Amino acid sequence: MLDRILNPTPTFYKYDKFSTGFIPGLVCPLLAFLFFYTFQMKTMTFTEYLHHMMTPSIIAKILSFGCIMNLLIFFLFISRDYFNAARGVIMATIFWALPILYFKFK
Repeated sequence: MLDRILNPTPTFYKYDKFSTGFIPGLVCPLLAFLFFYTFQMKTMTFTEYLHHMMTPSIIAKILSFGCIMNLLIFFLFISRDYFNAARGVIMATIFWALPILYFKFK
């Protein structure tokens, strides 16, 4: 009650910032990269995994999977009407699309 009096802006919009969407949008493909390592490549060490993944066709697929994971974050922000944060996720996805296209057609 006192929060409404002292802060005239609604509290459910305080996370509607560009950076709130951009930072998770950048981190999610990296988490997908680590997720794939922990559940698929248990026999390799992490350095062997990195050397194996640096093949352009493989790294493009893993990063593409991570960008698909950005859709979950995007729809979460859209469902809560955080449109600025959703814009941040879209910009992070475009940021990741450039290296994906590079590795895809290398």
